[in-house]
Amino acid sequence: MPTLEGIVFIPLALYFFFESPGLLFPLLVFSAVFQASSIISSGPVGLQPYYCVAILFIFRHLVMGKKMNSGIPKKPYVRLWVAFLCISVLSAMVLPIAFSGILVFDPRYSTYENIIGPSPLQFRLGNAIQAVFLLINVLVLITASRTPVSIPRAHKMFRIAAYTLVGCVVLQELTFRLGLAFPYWLVNNNPGYEVVGMSAINPRPPGTFTEPSMAGAVLAAFVAAFLWQYFAGRSGIARAGIAAAACLLVASSSSLFAVLVMFGWLALTNSPFRFPWFIRLKKLKRMAIFLVSGFVLLILMALPAIRNVVLSQTLEKSGSDSAVVRVAADVFALSLVSQTHGLGVGLGSNRPSSLAPALLSQVGIPGLALFLCAAANTLWNLPLEHRWISLAAAALLISMAIGLPDISFPFLWILFALAAQSKAALAVEVIRKPVLGNKVPSPG
Repeated sequence: MPTLEGIVFIPLALYFFFESPGLLFPLLVFSAVFQASSIISSGPVGLQPYYCVAILFIFRHLVMGKKMNSGIPKKPYVRLWVAFLCISVLSAMVLPIAFSGILVFDPRYSTYENIIGPSPLQFRLGNAIQAVFLLINVLVLITASRTPVSIPRAHKMFRIAAYTLVGCVVLQELTFRLGLAFPYWLVNNNPGYEVVGMSAINPRPPGTFTEPSMAGAVLAAFVAAFLWQYFAGRSGIARAGIAAAACLLVASSSSLFAVLVMFGWLALTNSPFRFPWFIRLKKLKRMAIFLVSGFVLLILMALPAIRNVVLSQTLEKSGSDSAVVRVAADVFALSLVSQTHGLGVGLGSNRPSSLAPALLSQVGIPGLALFLCAAANTLWNLPLEHRWISLAAAALLISMAIGLPDISFPFLWILFALAAQSKAALAVEVIRKPVLGNKVPSPG
């Protein structure tokens, strides 16, 4: 049966497909935050809005559409992503058979269940499904690099997606504190995922995601993006402050660490002082507002409800059972690298607790190297006005590297696609820019 998201996304996506193709990518950006939602469900299986819109976007612009940036030099990052895709798909199809019988943490089970009894490696349907998800994500990136026409709308939808996630987190927190029941079925309705609502045991809002750590990672990306825009003089501090406050409510240790890294990096790279005697007054004013906003967030930490949750998920978590299990899952994943001679056990075959061990244990050292090269090449040297995309992706990758193992996490690929679209737009602008030396002199 179609869900509320299905009633919204399916008609919109089909209408844009036929009447306004340029709006498909902005809709795709918005759909990426509905990770725990389903547009249609059949038994235990549900389809995320992101993949529905992604398939229509790819088909409309890559299959049916004409290449809009013909004449642009070859894109090295596209070749790198294609190589990563090929290695990943081959690993999913071949390595579970080649290393059959090796004990792995089966992705179908929880980390706790896997700790009790790892499963012997064998080829499963999940390997093929993960390969298909990765194929769709890489095709989204390639398609975005060929359609640099909807950039302002896509960036506006990025902001709307942030407001939607923050609003959902705040509503979940308020209903919990007031003792009311939040209607999780509205945004957490994908039967393929197990979603645990807020409770005395788990007083952290998951937002529109299956778990708080995912919501926190995306909120960290929003904080980094909005802070860059603030220091660049392109927006106020309110956007970043609201996203940071929501990140505190979610209280994910990996996302809070990513936010602190971004705070430090932006503070260092936006110093108002040019020694020995020059002071940039505008930057000094922005830095003062930034520091005051940081102080306000510290005041929020003084509230018992927030302080207790944050401390329990950061400083006090290091000795908890959850932390021990997560570290054990990552250590086990790293042991698989040596057992498979650096090749891994195949995409979708093992479940650690963070991205770096996931890449190493699934696609091996070659896959990790290709992923890092492709990501760096995609995010490096963006046009100045779009460099917030790189900061957002960096924050998300830091958070995922120590807290999320999903290689096909939709929001990560949306940031890669935004970066690819930005580079394509810059290349189109360079090609269309008239060259003075080629001008034909006027007669007489």
